[in-house]
Amino acid sequence: MRIKKYIFNVALVSLIASSSFAQSEAYDSLIQKANYYFSQKDYKNSTAEYTKAFIALGGKGVLEDRYKAAIAWTIVGVNDSAFFQLFRLANKTKYLNSYLLLTEPNFNSLHTDKRWDELQSIVNPTHEIYNDSLAKVLSKIFDDDQKCRTQMEYMEEKFGRESQEFKNHISDMINQDSVDLVIIQEILTKYGWLSVNEVGEKGNTVLWAVIQHAALPAQEKYYPIMEVAVSEGKASSQYLAYLKDRILMRQGKKQLYGTQYKLNKETGEMDLWDIEDPENLNKRRETVGLPPL
Repeated sequence: MRIKKYIFNVALVSLIASSSFAQSEAYDSLIQKANYYFSQKDYKNSTAEYTKAFIALGGKGVLEDRYKAAIAWTIVGVNDSAFFQLFRLANKTKYLNSYLLLTEPNFNSLHTDKRWDELQSIVNPTHEIYNDSLAKVLSKIFDDDQKCRTQMEYMEEKFGRESQEFKNHISDMINQDSVDLVIIQEILTKYGWLSVNEVGEKGNTVLWAVIQHAALPAQEKYYPIMEVAVSEGKASSQYLAYLKDRILMRQGKKQLYGTQYKLNKETGEMDLWDIEDPENLNKRRETVGLPPL
């Protein structure tokens, strides 16, 4: 198996997860109308189209669409329908977190409803407290990390892997990764693995991303820590699978989840790194929430 696009953008994981079922043309058409009405602040008509779309898909819906439908229902004052969408997200997915709910101004009118506390208890059962200052630091690291890797792909396509421009960028990226690792290590030592409720989606994700881009000793050190965080619901099992495969690859062993690739110098393309027990690969991927390969 070969792949040319090998830069892993962590934002893609949530996108894949939220769009894991086949969308019908009817659903797409209705959602397009709903989003148009939403953008025009015609929330009454947008709720009608969102409802039709979910019905067209047998009661299913893309997570972002359900969230926007909840906002629209809140604005038009139909709290029952808003809570229906929010509880659906809270009970069946990991889309919602406490911070996302608390920082959405349109949900302010829901705070006095007794169902609001119940909803918060589902998405934040341990009542974790959001740390704004840490979230900002981690969000900045996340944005810089992703920008740097997007630029790397651009530099490779424009100048080639053997160009001095590309090599200079790689050197700069490695230096920045080292700086980021020092900051992440200090945060993990002081606070432990911070959840989405504590530092937001970007902040939680970048804890893994910086370790994923670090040298093998750092990856081996933090893998068991992240493993505990996954068991506590503070980290993603999908990201842990990527880290496990990266460690195995660097140890010269076969990977388990099929997430890692190696450069084929003859073809210039990326080949899938050898897999342990390939017949059961997709079963293992399913256990960590990854789609079939």
